[in-house]
Amino acid sequence: MPQPEDRQEQYVAKQIRAAQVGEYPEHKEIDEAENGSMVNDMEDLIQLGEDMEEMKTSQEDLEQNGLLSDPGQ
Repeated sequence: MPQPEDRQEQYVAKQIRAAQVGEYPEHKEIDEAENGSMVNDMEDLIQLGEDMEEMKTSQEDLEQNGLLSDPGQ
């Protein structure tokens, strides 16, 4: 089973290849784009979910690495 890093590299390489041959996601109308969406399509949504699963919580960062989150702004 590929590691998450390998899958992410494959995903990015696929996007670069598609862009090189002129395949870009369609632009959204401004009203639709302003809805706060972080993704363009289902493939991006799946990748974002996988990326977020790999992220540590503030508590995990503190316990495992002694890292503290930035104070509230």
